[in-house]
Amino acid sequence: MVKTQRVVITPGEPAGIGPDLVVQLAQREWPVELVVCADATLLTNRAAMLGLPLTLRPYSPNSPAQPQTAGTLTLLPVALRAPVTAGQLAVENGHYVVETLARACDGCLNGEFCRADHRSGA
Repeated sequence: MVKTQRVVITPGEPAGIGPDLVVQLAQREWPVELVVCADATLLTNRAAMLGLPLTLRPYSPNSPAQPQTAGTLTLLPVALRAPVTAGQLAVENGHYVVETLARACDGCLNGEFCRADHRSGA
């Protein structure tokens, strides 16, 4: 039996298209667990704006990874520093972007998230 892998995702600039893409990514089933380093309110607000269903499951690093079901994402919470309006940058949220990237990178380096592609050079 193949072990389900965890894949970490960062949505990038919160006022940009990244959160929209992450919400759209959640609309289908995946054979891996999609762990999103993001602010919960950002994702739920963007899903509502797009008219798409989204349920956020809490990230449980000590539990076995589960394939992602359609309409869900696994959330590793990182708090925004300022409110977000799509299309309007807030300088205060620059730290948020760096925090999400740092957390995702740390998890990749320590084996918490799938590293297979990184090791193979693919």
